[in-house]
Amino acid sequence: MNYSPLEQKTAFTFILLFILVLGLHAQDPLRPNTIFGKVLFLDHFSPREGKLSGFDNFSNGFEVGYLRNINKNFNAAIPLKVGVIKLPDETENRRYLGVDFVGQFQYYTEDSRIIPYGLIGLGGVSEGFSRLNFQIPIGAGLNVRLGKYAFINFQAEYRTALTEDRNNFQYGLGLAFMLVDVDEEDLPEPFAGPVSDRDQDGIEDAKDECPDVAGLAVLGGCPDSDGDGIGDNNDECPKKYGPRETNGCPDSDGDGIADSLDECPNQPGTREDNGCPPKDSDNDGFIDREDECPDIKGTLKGCPDSDGDGIIDSKDECPNAKGEGRFNGCPDTDKDGIPDLKDKCPNSPAPNSATGCPEIRKEDKAVLDYALQAVQFETGKAVLKEDSKVVLDQVIDVMRRYPDFRLEIIGHTDDVGSEINNLKLSQRRAKACYDYLLSKGISADTMNSGGFGESNPIAPNDTKEGRSLNRRVEFILAPR
Repeated sequence: MNYSPLEQKTAFTFILLFILVLGLHAQDPLRPNTIFGKVLFLDHFSPREGKLSGFDNFSNGFEVGYLRNINKNFNAAIPLKVGVIKLPDETENRRYLGVDFVGQFQYYTEDSRIIPYGLIGLGGVSEGFSRLNFQIPIGAGLNVRLGKYAFINFQAEYRTALTEDRNNFQYGLGLAFMLVDVDEEDLPEPFAGPVSDRDQDGIEDAKDECPDVAGLAVLGGCPDSDGDGIGDNNDECPKKYGPRETNGCPDSDGDGIADSLDECPNQPGTREDNGCPPKDSDNDGFIDREDECPDIKGTLKGCPDSDGDGIIDSKDECPNAKGEGRFNGCPDTDKDGIPDLKDKCPNSPAPNSATGCPEIRKEDKAVLDYALQAVQFETGKAVLKEDSKVVLDQVIDVMRRYPDFRLEIIGHTDDVGSEINNLKLSQRRAKACYDYLLSKGISADTMNSGGFGESNPIAPNDTKEGRSLNRRVEFILAPR
């Protein structure tokens, strides 16, 4: 595939315009320009044959170019290539002319001896001045410093042709030179004429910091009245011997604070304490200016922390229980986000509850409701029937799921018999349930029992069914 004459002219126009832009940019004196030249070795055999070819299949050329430094790590270069190319399927060599626009990405420091770089770009190649194809060069190179502004350049690139079967390798070896102005410091100094020395101390006035007072060369021409090695012009106490740390003023205790500013001039101290030794009033190992409780001995910033939770007692709402900062030092035993101080059920996680207590599950409520009528006794007695013990075992399982709840056991009777006897019977029956649960390992702290006799019926006592319903034991589970 060949480009049309219009496309060829457009491509070369773009490259020429870019050369013009770089030329204008090159007027900036802060960015060094570089010219380079190298011998080229061109290989069109290896890409075509799919293997590295011998050196005898290489053709030769020459490259010259201009490189512009854009910033520390990026250069733009325009190389012009001239040479011949040898093709696998042709006996005669072809003349070769090409121009590229290449970006170089380099690792550069001013004192680097070896500067590696990678490159990518776009180039136009003409063969025999009759056909044109475009190629994309990708490669890498090294600049090896010979001097401050001279380098040996090694470069290898693979070029992908966009129009014909012209993929190739190119290898180059040559030299590169930076174009820089001569440093002013390298020029000889002009003749200055007679030297002026008004104070006759042997130091010319232009270099004398005290041109009207005779002084010492080591002090820039200034005198040192107290002999402390600090010129009077920089000595805050020029008539008193003192070290450089205190700008020439005396420091009797050697703490780096001048006596005139030291509240304890004969005791080494710190600048924060105005030259005095740091105080520790409560002898807890924290000096007063860093001690948040200077009058109380403590281990945390000088303050007591009784429970060791990292919160000082004065800010700890639970100073004797190790807790968390977000709860002001109080623990959250069940990890439900409600501190124990406000959690009515500290051992039962309930993250969405205002009180910290979980809702009793429907199936557990069903067990307690079933026990209301299912717990039965011997007629007229407070003796549990065997079947009732099975029901109470189910109540025990429910209680163990709610460790922060208390179980109220309340007995009721019908109105058959005297009121006082019914009251005592209801109490004894509730106590019988209490004793059974106690015998099964339920703590007495989590239960209570009582009876109301016939005073709280839930059905009329004038029918057999009603009286049966009224003979019951209630199991009410609620937070303690």
